Amino acid sequence: MPAQFKYVMLMVKDVPAAVKFYSEGLGLTVKVSTPGWAEIDAGGTTIAFHGAESDAETGDSPILSFNVDDIHQVIATLENMGAKLEGRVREPSFGKVAAVRTPDKHLLSLLQPSTVGATA
Repeated sequence: MPAQFKYVMLMVKDVPAAVKFYSEGLGLTVKVSTPGWAEIDAGGTTIAFHGAESDAETGDSPILSFNVDDIHQVIATLENMGAKLEGRVREPSFGKVAAVRTPDKHLLSLLQPSTVGATA
């Protein structure tokens, strides 16, 4: 039986703070939350948070990518929760794109897809 992808796991120094950041900042649903482990539903993909030792490095992880309705509103919410915008919001033909660094130094990619040419 081949390996089966289960979730993206991020090492974080404060699991409850990470849960709050992703659930309140991005509106994701919390599935499990304990002081040392949590799982959040990101539209069918699970993001798991594992508590790291206080002196452990965090932030060396994959980039998590999210589509959002209002990129500026989401950036403002995340910045108020300790995130930092990396660079500027760019506007390629397919929408608005930004990179945000979480308080634990994980990188998020935000995309607000273009509505030009979109059909209802």
